[in-house]
Amino acid sequence: MEQSQIIALKDVESTYKTKAQEQLYLKSVNLTVNKGDILAIIGRTGAGKSALLRCIGLLERPLTGIISIDNKNLTFLASKDLCAERRYIGYITAKPSFLNSKNIAKNISLPLQIQGFATNEIQKIVDRVLARVGLENKALAFPEDLNTLQKILVDLARNLVNNPKILLLDDVFNGLDQRSIEILSNLIRSLQQENRVTVLISTNDAELIKNLCQNVIVMHLGAIVERCSVAQLFLSPVSDVAHEFVRFATKQELPNSIKRKISYQPTAGYHALVRISFAECLAPEEILSNTIDAFELKMNIIQAYQEKIQEQVFNIMLIEIYGASNVISEAVTFLNANGLQSEIIGYVPDLN
Repeated sequence: MEQSQIIALKDVESTYKTKAQEQLYLKSVNLTVNKGDILAIIGRTGAGKSALLRCIGLLERPLTGIISIDNKNLTFLASKDLCAERRYIGYITAKPSFLNSKNIAKNISLPLQIQGFATNEIQKIVDRVLARVGLENKALAFPEDLNTLQKILVDLARNLVNNPKILLLDDVFNGLDQRSIEILSNLIRSLQQENRVTVLISTNDAELIKNLCQNVIVMHLGAIVERCSVAQLFLSPVSDVAHEFVRFATKQELPNSIKRKISYQPTAGYHALVRISFAECLAPEEILSNTIDAFELKMNIIQAYQEKIQEQVFNIMLIEIYGASNVISEAVTFLNANGLQSEIIGYVPDLN
């Protein structure tokens, strides 16, 4: 299917504040997103993930630069014209605001009432979007009666009344239990597949990114420092932030007995814990064995498993390597040069 560009940011700069009220800036952000993409935005706290989403949705106008949606420059539109264009950009947050005195159906109908839709048409649309998010039995409930997931789904339904081309999900999966994450991610995937809705998600949930997203941008201090496919992120990260993200995701996969002991600096009496991943490689066991012998090292395999990301199968090994840290670093460089993506993710005491 031919791809068409729906989001384009050129030299965008803007201010934003962290939770600690520290003033930071989006720095010369250039970004294009194709129609129908599901794009994850990752980065440390304060990296500018939410600020970028708010800029794309024109909830905040940039200080400089151009934001184009569907080949239309929205940056300098008058407020009335911008409001009309923004109807097709859905923005969903983890803690949506509602009119607590009105039931769910009336909260969802407000955008349609403002646009002057007829009452009978409003009822049909509200019934349709409530059914689409699985809340048809909550039309007469009030916001206080809903759980966290249901509030997010109502916020999504409130955006769906305008048939959005783009959905911006600002950390909406944070704090949800696994079942709720599955329900919401399945719904997002079906919306993308049925209507080619373009989805941008700010998240640091590794499993969600693997299972839902197609591409990733990595942010640091207001700048985009890396862009890649999801597979590339986990197989061969480039930026320091991406490396840190993959190391943390790998740590989450480790047994608790290892998690409690891992150190991130070479320590006396500790051995390197190395993550090796490869999609296709001729004789990986032979390459690894020859490397260990050539550098006169010893190893202990902790885990070996396969993981599927975007229909591609990856082989992952976690091994403990015994030896001087500088020699191990040279060996890891050699493994990378021979097709085995390798990285020291930490140091652990003797696990045997």
